[in-house]
Amino acid sequence: MREPLPAIRSATVEEASEITEALRALGIESTTVPSHELYLEESSKKICALEFSDEALTATLVGNNARLAAGWDELTLLVTGRLVLSRIEVEERRRRGRKQTVDSRHLSADESVLDVYLATSEINWRIRASNFDFSCLGSAKSITTFENFKALMNVLRERAIKAQFDDSYAQARSALEIVWPLEPQTKIGDWRRSGAGKFDTATVTTTDNEDQFTRYSRLRHYLGRRA
Repeated sequence: MREPLPAIRSATVEEASEITEALRALGIESTTVPSHELYLEESSKKICALEFSDEALTATLVGNNARLAAGWDELTLLVTGRLVLSRIEVEERRRRGRKQTVDSRHLSADESVLDVYLATSEINWRIRASNFDFSCLGSAKSITTFENFKALMNVLRERAIKAQFDDSYAQARSALEIVWPLEPQTKIGDWRRSGAGKFDTATVTTTDNEDQFTRYSRLRHYLGRRA
């Protein structure tokens, strides 16, 4: 893993400066990245289809079918990884003041993701394999999403010759847990009567790494601009 990684997350600029000076005293150079420079308040532009020409590519946005265009030489960075979702459902029953688990399920899913950065914008285009029309591949389109996603990346890398390609997220994930840990979201349902003196409720806990991937992707873009 040769790419620089976030090591410490500080609450204030002053604290970050103190950490930087302490590291420098030990002979370790570091870079402070202000959170606002990652534009995390701005969502990625979700793309559901692409069209290619010799000079440019045109993207269709998810939801409103609006279109965005960019020349191949405007693409500066391609960041790829996998989004992983874990969902745990636990059904509990309360009877006479006591609770017991009556059923539980653990569901998981993952998919490939690609962020595309342009020289003219800080906000990336995002392509999720499960919500993308691969018709732009033409005769190269396969029957599996895995092969299509791989082919799409190859096309983009071949045509966007000025763009850097970064697939380091998979290796970096365990280290990123220290600075950007995954945060489970838990939702508890209302109690409902299921019989005489019995009440059931379901607790759903979901965990996904999309926020972590976004932070890492934006960090790669930020560092690339400063290089």
